[in-house]
Amino acid sequence: MTLRLPTILALLLLPLAAAAQDLAPYEREAEGVMQRLRGAMMQEMQRAMAQGPAEAIGVCRHLAPQISAEIEAETGWTIRRPALKVRNREMRPTAEERSVMLGFEIRHAAGQPIELLRTTRAARDGDAVTIHFMQAIPTMQGCLACHGSAIEPETAAAIHALYPDDEAVGFEVGDLRGAFSLTKTVPAAAFAESKPAATVAPRLQELGYTPTDRPGARGDAARGTESFARHCQSCHAPDQLARHSFGSGDPEAGEKLCRKLETHGFTGREQDCDIVAFLNDLALFLAARP
Repeated sequence: MTLRLPTILALLLLPLAAAAQDLAPYEREAEGVMQRLRGAMMQEMQRAMAQGPAEAIGVCRHLAPQISAEIEAETGWTIRRPALKVRNREMRPTAEERSVMLGFEIRHAAGQPIELLRTTRAARDGDAVTIHFMQAIPTMQGCLACHGSAIEPETAAAIHALYPDDEAVGFEVGDLRGAFSLTKTVPAAAFAESKPAATVAPRLQELGYTPTDRPGARGDAARGTESFARHCQSCHAPDQLARHSFGSGDPEAGEKLCRKLETHGFTGREQDCDIVAFLNDLALFLAARP
């Protein structure tokens, strides 16, 4: 039996369609956990600030980890508060967290409100899927007593005694202070029960395109098809973006697209490479069509 190209394409893309899941339920769950932590910390911070900024340092050093641990034990989410400029060394960002926060910085500088700076991602490892939610934290007026440019000497001395390598100063109201970074690992089978997201398969079938593993590619075009469907297709048609990004023959096109994806903050480095590989592969396919 001879299979036609559209049938072959549909079979090849079926696993991608099944793998692309709706992350909204996990995002809502993570947001609830974040709001609970934020509310508890704000309450404790207000109590401490009534006794002076130096007292508030203890909230971040002792109570915040304690509150986080209690919420983690109840919800199954792991909670971190990384920043690009840290006070606590344990909160130095991972490579992925740093990439996301750099994207947050650029989007905020372009005028996007901090409350809209968030990402939710999923990464599969064997029989488990890890959900990663990040939400930017703004610098508020009350933060300046410990994180601003004019910190009282007593407070500055207390900070230096506990954090001699402190970097988290010089902020102004409205700056990106850091981010909530929440992760939760669930069985892959349970994750698969969430509502599938849309895929680009219909458009690719219409074009007659099949992902190709091209020598020298830094990413995987097939995985990039899935990532594009999840993160990009609501704003971009794949063939149009492929032509726009790679149609000029610019040798730096891939790097430029990587930087653009990084500023969006929706995908990690590996996903960025996969999307670039997919769009480059699609552009080459389109250029070779009669």
